[in-house]
Amino acid sequence: MTVATEHEFVRMKRLAEAGFAREALRRVTDVILPLNDDGTGPAFYCVHDVTGVATSFRFFAKMLGLRQRFYGIQTPTKHRNPEFVSSIRSISQHYVDELVEFQPEGSFLLGGYSTGAVIALEMAQQLRARGREVSLLVVFDGELFNTGAAIGSRHPFYWFEPIWSLPRWTTRVVKERYSFQLLRRKAVNKVSAAHRAIMTKLRGEVVRRKLTAENFVSINFNHCSLEHANYIHSLFHTQFDYVPTEYSGRVLVYAAKIQDPARLRHLTAAWRKIAPVSEIVEIRCTHVTMMRPPDGYAVAKHLLGRIAELGSVSH
Repeated sequence: MTVATEHEFVRMKRLAEAGFAREALRRVTDVILPLNDDGTGPAFYCVHDVTGVATSFRFFAKMLGLRQRFYGIQTPTKHRNPEFVSSIRSISQHYVDELVEFQPEGSFLLGGYSTGAVIALEMAQQLRARGREVSLLVVFDGELFNTGAAIGSRHPFYWFEPIWSLPRWTTRVVKERYSFQLLRRKAVNKVSAAHRAIMTKLRGEVVRRKLTAENFVSINFNHCSLEHANYIHSLFHTQFDYVPTEYSGRVLVYAAKIQDPARLRHLTAAWRKIAPVSEIVEIRCTHVTMMRPPDGYAVAKHLLGRIAELGSVSH
């Protein structure tokens, strides 16, 4: 890896952090966020990650090029609360209503990044139930739970994969130069979580002592309002409650090859079980760098090829 590429990783990370800090303060009113609505290609809609924010997709929209129309699907500020994300189905229904109003005719190109992939799957199911075609569902390193396809701790591969992934993960962490910053961010997030737990106790509510979003995301929760932070925490847990049903449509899954050994995600088996016609494409990147330059260029190039194969999709 060249010095220039290493610098690009760091630059993209800082831009993303600064962008999230601005977005957390911005008053968002619309579900559909145009990131490139001037192109001539079919519209592609991508669902936000656990933060509810879609502006981070601006990097990927740019990598797709000027001809590919790209829209993010985001949670408006007034809905960034735990009640709105109480279930994947209710979130999806709200987004589907908005999407159908935004695009009354034609088939959909729909995707989701990370937690957004679960929402996108349910949206695709609901769109098809309404008689609308989803020509392609794109999964950007999104984990799917409650499929029965997960590998248990007694399986040899469960232990082999962490050992296999450790050298690649360590190398990437060093080259991205963010190991210290990441540790510091996680420490800050844990302090924020402790503060929210104390406030929850003071309100007489029950503190949930389960896996928390602070252990898995590297954003600065201090940029969020308390309600937005609780939204993130709630959506993080809600995804584990969703039980997917079989999906017969075409699915394209991009899976990051470089995984954190502390939390391996066997997502390919789950998607193959739920969507038998899934195409799995492994990309040499991490979960975070998949949607940013330079790693994201490989994803964008491949996706453009698949969209071109679908032919013209009317708007």
